[in-house]
Amino acid sequence: MTRSRPCPECGQMVMLQMAEKTTKTKRRALLMGQNEPAPAPPVAQSRMEPSHEPQPLPGDAFERMRMDPEIQLFRKRLLIGAAVVGVLVLLLVAWSMIPSAAEPQKAATTPPAEKAGSPPARENGAVAPSLASMLPPDEPKPQINSGNLVFRPPGSENLKTATALPVAPSNLGENLAKLAAAEEALANFLKTPTWQKRALLVRDKLRVVPLMSIYYAKNADGPIAFDSIVEASEKSPKFSEHVVVFEGGGRRVATVEHSASGPLVDWESFVGAGEMAWSDFLDLKQAAPTLFRVQVSPAGHFENQFGDPSVLNCYSLRNISEPGAKVVYGYAEKSSALARELDFRLQQSSDATVPMILKLKFPADAPVDFQVWIHQFVQAGWVTP
Repeated sequence: MTRSRPCPECGQMVMLQMAEKTTKTKRRALLMGQNEPAPAPPVAQSRMEPSHEPQPLPGDAFERMRMDPEIQLFRKRLLIGAAVVGVLVLLLVAWSMIPSAAEPQKAATTPPAEKAGSPPARENGAVAPSLASMLPPDEPKPQINSGNLVFRPPGSENLKTATALPVAPSNLGENLAKLAAAEEALANFLKTPTWQKRALLVRDKLRVVPLMSIYYAKNADGPIAFDSIVEASEKSPKFSEHVVVFEGGGRRVATVEHSASGPLVDWESFVGAGEMAWSDFLDLKQAAPTLFRVQVSPAGHFENQFGDPSVLNCYSLRNISEPGAKVVYGYAEKSSALARELDFRLQQSSDATVPMILKLKFPADAPVDFQVWIHQFVQAGWVTP
């Protein structure tokens, strides 16, 4: 490629420049290691020019970080703060212990209280106010007799006066010995393997042995499994009561008589025996009055010939002589002395059921086996005199 211009003097064309376009060969790099050209040796830098490439620092990184001045300063502040907090905690603990430690010393150095009616102490000629005058006055309390225990029941605002316990008798040791002997006799009674041997440990043998023979003909014989005997109490000089806890959690009261020949167990009250088996009485619908030991409680079942509640009182009767014994309903005329006696016994007791000895009978042509007449009230309780 050429450039020319006419000469300003002569007008001839003068060639000013000759240029040639060079073609460049296009090259494509191949990603093949064996064909790559050897790298050119690095050009030595001038000693005057510093290197800008990152250089690795000598030593461990953690050690360099630990020796960092900012980290050392933060660590120092942290240690100082922890020391200050520890000192404050120790001071608070010591301060809390000062009053409890100073209290005995104050009590020891306090002079004895002034006698009642003496003038208050003076400080600099002025009467010092007493502590009692600074406290609010107590609410007035009702006057009580001297020597009684006064307490406030939970949930009540009224004060109660406890009744004094009776003075222990002089023969307390003798009574405890009697109860211990009765408990031992009762334990032997329960452990006896047969009813024939058990009959030797019961009271009123001549009358009770035939009843025991009838009872154990229908009920299992053998030792009576029990867990413990608790709550021994003397009901009278002649009798004491003991609660027998059976294996499984059942409980039953056993009465022991303190006789001249030694402690004897009241077998009838313990098993709830009657003049005949409870199941036989219900099966036969016995019309003759028959004596039974039953647990009595109020009830309200009226039907058949016992269907008029305006004329009759109804009672639930439960017998314990047989496992799973059926509960029956007993009736008495509302206006009779028998009904008044039964109601009086139930009202006097704090328990839901009251043990009684009653004579029962079925009405003629009784349609069911769970409704009977109460023929006679014998006594409250199951122990006969």
